[in-house]
Amino acid sequence: MFELTSSPIDPAALRTRLAAPEAGALTVFEGRVRNHHQGRPVARLEYEAFDEMARLEGEAIVAESENIHAGATVLCVHRTGTLQIGEIAVWIGVASAHRQTGFAACRHVIEELKLRLPIWKKEHHPDGASEWVNCTVEAGSNAAGDDTHARQVALPEIGPGGQARLAAARVLIVGLGGLGCPAALYLAGSGIGHLTLVDGGKVERSNLARQILFTTAEIGGPKVVAAAARLRLHHPAGRISAHAGDLTAGNARTLVAGQDVVLDCSDNFATRFVLHDACLALGVPLVQAAVHRFEGTLDVFQRGAGGCLHCLWPGRPAAELDFAGNCDGAPVFGPAVGVLGVMQAAEAIKLVLGLEGLAPRQTRLVNLLDGTQLAIERPVRADCPVCARLDQLKAATEQLAASDAALLIDAADVSALGLSARVIFLTEPGDDLSAPGMARTVPAHDLARLRELAADGPLVLACRHGLRSAALARMLRAEGMGAVRALAGGNPPAGLQSFLR
Repeated sequence: MFELTSSPIDPAALRTRLAAPEAGALTVFEGRVRNHHQGRPVARLEYEAFDEMARLEGEAIVAESENIHAGATVLCVHRTGTLQIGEIAVWIGVASAHRQTGFAACRHVIEELKLRLPIWKKEHHPDGASEWVNCTVEAGSNAAGDDTHARQVALPEIGPGGQARLAAARVLIVGLGGLGCPAALYLAGSGIGHLTLVDGGKVERSNLARQILFTTAEIGGPKVVAAAARLRLHHPAGRISAHAGDLTAGNARTLVAGQDVVLDCSDNFATRFVLHDACLALGVPLVQAAVHRFEGTLDVFQRGAGGCLHCLWPGRPAAELDFAGNCDGAPVFGPAVGVLGVMQAAEAIKLVLGLEGLAPRQTRLVNLLDGTQLAIERPVRADCPVCARLDQLKAATEQLAASDAALLIDAADVSALGLSARVIFLTEPGDDLSAPGMARTVPAHDLARLRELAADGPLVLACRHGLRSAALARMLRAEGMGAVRALAGGNPPAGLQSFLR
C-alpha cells in the first residue's frame, strides 16, 4: 500500500493497520525533516508531487518489494505540503514473519523511493532564500568531488575519456546465476551507464553460495528484480533495466539491438545458440562463459572474426547438446563461476574501451583446481552455416523466432489443444514422483517413448525449469513431429494436473 497525504503522519495509527497475528516482526522507517542539508541550515521544507504519477510509481515500488521479499506486507506514506523541522516526511512499515525479510523490504522501498518517486521539495533557509530540489535527480547524481572511479580513471589506459565511454555504454547480461551476479556487480561498479538484466528465475536457497547478489531475504522472489535493486544501491548514477523472463528466439534480437556488448551468463546450450546468433546477426560482441566442476571456458565472439559457436559444435543441434546436461545444473566449484563471471566483466569493459582483450577465435580454459590457464584457437570452418554465410543469418534468426513462437505454449492455452492432448513431465534420476499429478511422467532420456507418444497426437512437454522440455520439443519437431509443444515456464501449475493423469 502506498499513500500520499497532506496531513501530519500518525505512526501509531499506521502501526495498528499493519498488525497481524502471523507477523513476528514490524520494521519501521521514519524519514524526518532535518535542520540542515549539504552544509546549509534549513528552516522548513515543502513537498510537491505529481499526484497520479507519484501514486502509481509508489504502488509499483511497494508491490515490487512485496514480490521480491515473500511474506512481507508493506505500507508506505509520503507527506506533501509544508513540513517543519522534526516532522515525518515519509513513513514505511513492513510486517513480516521474520526481521531479516522486514529489514530488506524496508530498505528496498527507501532506496527505490529516492531514485524513482516524482516528488520535489523546496528548501527554505533562515536567511529567506529557498530552492526547489528534485529528490530523484538529487539521489541519482554524484556529489561534487565524487571519487568513486578515481583509481580506475588514474589508469592511463582509461582516463577521463574512457570513463566517459563506460558511462555512455549499454551492456546486456543474460542470466543472473553464478556467472551473471559477479559480472553484473563489477560492471555496475566500473560505471557502465545502462545495464539490462535478463532472467526468468527465482532466488533459491541452494544457489545463494554462488549467486552473490542475493540473500535469504529474497528467496522465492524474482532474481532479476532483486538484482536490479541491489545494483542500484551499488551504482545509483547508472540505469538498471530488468527483464523478468527468459531469453528466447522471439525476443533475442529486440534485447540485443542497441547494446554495445552482451554477456552470456546462461546455463544451457539452447539459450547460448539463440543469443550467439542474434549477436552475430546484429554485429554486437558477445562474451560467453561456461563452468563445469572446477573448470571454465571464456570466449569472445565477434562478427567477421570466424570461429563461431557453430564452428565449435558442427552439426550438433542445441537440443542434443542440452540433453547432455541436467536442468538443475551439474556439480560446480563456487569460486570457479565467480572467477569466470569477473573475467566476463573484464572482457566487456575492454571491449567498450577498445582495449586489447581475449584474442579473436581464442578460447581461454581456466582450471581452479590446479590454478592453470590455457589459450586454444577455436576452429574456423569454411563450410560453417553461420559465420560463412552472415548474409543469410538474419533470415535464419527470424525463422527460428517464428518456430519458437509455435513451440512454446502457456498453461492457459493447453486446453485449447483438445482432449487428445497430453502433458508429459520429463523426469530426472532422483525426482520425487510422489507429488499429486505426477502420474504421467517419462524419463527425459527415453527418446523412444517420447517419439511414440508424439506420434499419437498433440503432446506438451514440461520439466522443472522449462529448459529440457523446450530443447527436446525442438528436436522432435525437427524430426517432423509438428504437434509437439513445450510448456512455457516449467512445472505444470495445479490447473493442469488433470492432464497428467
